Amino acid sequence: MEMIGVSHLYVNVYISIKILYYIIILVLKYILYNYIFMNSLTNLYNRFGENGTTIISLLSIYLLREKSCALFYYIVGLLIDIILNLVLKGIIQQPRPCFNSKEVDLAIKNNKRFVYKDGIPYDLFGMPSGHSEWCLYSTSYVYLVLRKTNWLYVYLFLSFITMSQRVAFNHHTISQVIVGASVGTLLGYIMYKTTTNVNKGKLTEKPDDNAPI
Repeated sequence: MEMIGVSHLYVNVYISIKILYYIIILVLKYILYNYIFMNSLTNLYNRFGENGTTIISLLSIYLLREKSCALFYYIVGLLIDIILNLVLKGIIQQPRPCFNSKEVDLAIKNNKRFVYKDGIPYDLFGMPSGHSEWCLYSTSYVYLVLRKTNWLYVYLFLSFITMSQRVAFNHHTISQVIVGASVGTLLGYIMYKTTTNVNKGKLTEKPDDNAPI
C-alpha cells in the first residue's frame, strides 16, 4: 500500500511539473509574440511619423491637382514654411529634448547648428517643430481651399500621428509641437487669403459696350 501511495505521489508530481512546464512555455510564447508584434507596431509608428510630412504633401498635391492656382501657392507656402521654420529655430534657439545642455553649448560655441543622422542634417534646435508646422500648414490650407470635412478628418489624423511621434521619440517637446502647429495653421490661412486675392484680381470689370440702359 505504501508503494502504491508513493507511486501516486510521483505521478502527481510528474503531472504537476508537466502542466507547469506547458504553462511556462505558453507564457513565454505569448511574451515573445507580443514583443515582436509591439516592436513591429512601434517601428511602423516611427516610420510613419518620420515620413508624415511627405505623405501629407503628396496627398495635398493630388487633391489640388485640378486647381492650378491653389496648387502653385500651396507649393510656394511649403518653401516659405521651410525657410520660416529655420529662421524661427535660429532666433529662439531652444534645443531638442534629445540633446543635453552641454552638447548644445559646445555646438553653439563651434558655430555648429546641425548634426548628421543617417547622412541627413539634423537641427539641434527644436522650437518650433518643423513636422508639426508642415502638417498643420497643409491641413489648414487644403481645407480652406476644398472645404471638405471628410478630408479634414484624414489630415487631422495624419497630423496627430506625426506630431505625437515627434514627442514620443524625443525629437520635440509638447510645447515645440504646439507652437509649430500654431505657426503652420496661421501660415496656411495667410497663403489661402493670398490665393483668393490673386483669383479676385483676375476678375476685371467688363468694358462698357455703350448699350442703352
